[in-house]
Amino acid sequence: MQCKLVAMSIAALGVGFSSVAFSQQSNPPPARDTLNMPYQSGFWGHAGLSVGRAKLHADCPAGASCDLRDNSAWRVFGGGKFNNIFGAEIGLMDLGDFERGGGHTTARGLDLALVAGFPLPVGQNSSIFGKLGTSYIRTNVDGAGLRTGKESGWGPRIGVGAQLGVTQNWAVRLDADRYRVEFPGSNKQNIDTYMIGAQYSFR
Repeated sequence: MQCKLVAMSIAALGVGFSSVAFSQQSNPPPARDTLNMPYQSGFWGHAGLSVGRAKLHADCPAGASCDLRDNSAWRVFGGGKFNNIFGAEIGLMDLGDFERGGGHTTARGLDLALVAGFPLPVGQNSSIFGKLGTSYIRTNVDGAGLRTGKESGWGPRIGVGAQLGVTQNWAVRLDADRYRVEFPGSNKQNIDTYMIGAQYSFR
């Protein structure tokens, strides 16, 4: 009789542990109640690549032809989260090659942005977010009727975006950003980018 009771107790414990394990696997991870920092291993959580279109908001020299749109803009990025809402992201990008005055205007650099986002109830790994930060851009201008040369400097950047989860790790990423860029002659202009890309989350 005692052996039978022991066997029944072991079986009950086994069912109990199985139920707990299943519950832990089925439920999403609890919300973070501590602040993660970039120098901690748990901060960095995603990386990706986006490509798309850029538009330069600048005047065209009188009598010259200009094409202030370019379809070869790209950005490589990585980031993480301080908590469930706020995070940060760093990127390396090419903001386009524009034809102005018979020459070319290019802008390349890096950016750093604070990100605030909220999850979307659409599959896994989906969210919308806003971005606010700074960028360091190097420009090169060549063309008739323009202040030519190279210039570099810091400027603000803002943006909004969304990611649509395809799997737990992979998501399609959409971004719209504006950069305030320094050109030769202390001439600051805006460059807008509209990109689509892929993001991988480390889980």
